Amino acid sequence: MRALLVGVAAVLATAVATIGPAGASTALTLDGSFNTVTVKPQYVPQCPHGIECGSIELSGFGTADWVYVFGPTFDPIGHCFNVDGTITFTLRSDGSELSGPLTGVFCPGPSGTAQEQSGTISYGNPFHEDDTITFTTGTGQFAGLTGSAVFHTFSAGARARGTLAGTLH
Repeated sequence: MRALLVGVAAVLATAVATIGPAGASTALTLDGSFNTVTVKPQYVPQCPHGIECGSIELSGFGTADWVYVFGPTFDPIGHCFNVDGTITFTLRSDGSELSGPLTGVFCPGPSGTAQEQSGTISYGNPFHEDDTITFTTGTGQFAGLTGSAVFHTFSAGARARGTLAGTLH
């Protein structure tokens, strides 16, 4: 009986050594979305000039606030523009943060003149932006994790929608 227990203990010790630290090879999926509607008489800009921000529901984590600080890149490519910046997501539940550089393509609505004129009487023309984020820094629940995600935002009038999909390791 003793030989059997020693054998089982050796097998278990080998299995534990092979597995390694918990979560070392576990991938964490980021899946989030937002959908907001703003009523014009109540509209107050949330973010200072040069910053875009909002909140997003992250599956498994709850609500997170995001802040996208525009970088210097705004290079035209046809009707759209290459863009860059830095984005940070902060969980409301515990303040955990996840951030990193962002690059993407911003595509505005009609010409600049039309957009300037309509912006004074409405929320402006539609736009969409497709970005790739390389997460390099995390705190709290995201400490030590890195990865990438695709962040898509779309706005038309008073409605704004967005999605975030990616993986952290």
